Amino acid sequence: MTTGRVLTFFATLVLAACERDSSAATLSSHPAAHVPDEPNFDVVVLVSVDGLRSDALIAEPNSLPNFERLRQGAHTLNARTDPDRTVTLPNHTGMVTSRLVEGPDGHRWVQNDDVANGETIHGVAGAYMASVFDVAHDRGAWTAMFAGKKKFHLYDDSYDATHGAEDPIPPDHGRDKIDHSIVDATPDGLGAALISELTRADAPTKRFVLVHFAAPDLIAHSKGWDVTPGSPYLKAVNAVDLALGRLLDAIEADVGLRGRTAIVLTTDHGGGAPWKSHDQPHMWVDYIIPFLVWTGGGTAEDLYAKNKGVRLDPGLGRPRPGDGVPPVRNSDAGNLALDLLGMPAIPGSTVNAAQDLRTVSAPTR
Repeated sequence: MTTGRVLTFFATLVLAACERDSSAATLSSHPAAHVPDEPNFDVVVLVSVDGLRSDALIAEPNSLPNFERLRQGAHTLNARTDPDRTVTLPNHTGMVTSRLVEGPDGHRWVQNDDVANGETIHGVAGAYMASVFDVAHDRGAWTAMFAGKKKFHLYDDSYDATHGAEDPIPPDHGRDKIDHSIVDATPDGLGAALISELTRADAPTKRFVLVHFAAPDLIAHSKGWDVTPGSPYLKAVNAVDLALGRLLDAIEADVGLRGRTAIVLTTDHGGGAPWKSHDQPHMWVDYIIPFLVWTGGGTAEDLYAKNKGVRLDPGLGRPRPGDGVPPVRNSDAGNLALDLLGMPAIPGSTVNAAQDLRTVSAPTR
């Protein structure tokens, strides 16, 4: 994609925001009317595609058919990362805790390098940081993490049988909040392991899974966040697309998953500022990200248009907490996943804590 096409893409985001609502003040002063809870699903898969720039999804028309399938639901290409960090572990910690990094209720995790064994989110925060894994597991759901980077052992360590909280809801499902985890850097390997677990005959009914595809980020750190057609970065995104296609096909072919599974897809950051990195939280190529919600058989809907009054399209801006109606953020994902499962929000969470982000118009069953 040429520089001109990139700028045209982001200019379009601004214009679309203006067309949807010309007055942010009006939205702030008129909260949305109460709407029914999301339809409940038995399985929710939270997919994070590490380093996925929004414009990567439109750089080569018709080259990513499975991302396009996922966009047949409520979605936006103008969501936001954490406002202060555009790196991997702080943003994934935001996803699983539905908290931002900074502030009095922030999760405080800022480290992004390899994590020492036994180091936990709670130890850094100075208090227990409940997660989507806690809420789902304590209510009897099977939980899993399929990660593309070894440093994701942070979550296994933070929510293991030693460091996880006691289950306050009878019956006791234990302190180990993640039932199964695997690390595989390849989209093929990770996708195959995920499908094997989702489709096994003895799988529990209620399930929450976090799957993290690392390939686009790993390639871009070597070759750059190049969205020119045919670039190594876009080839890595295409490899994830193929893995997503196999996942969608497996869901739609399985009577126990079809119509009962929701996928929430987002990312930890974009990239390209600087060219082979993404550590500039004030640069739009790093902080503008996609957020897609698929429930099978839906129609494409703009996530901001669907959530007038509770989420506001920021155009090219980088809103801060307290700046009025918030944008859609990747940290909405944890509490959205629980809402889709019919479960309450994460205790102590601050992003989507009211579970007011609407994504589904009607039951799909």
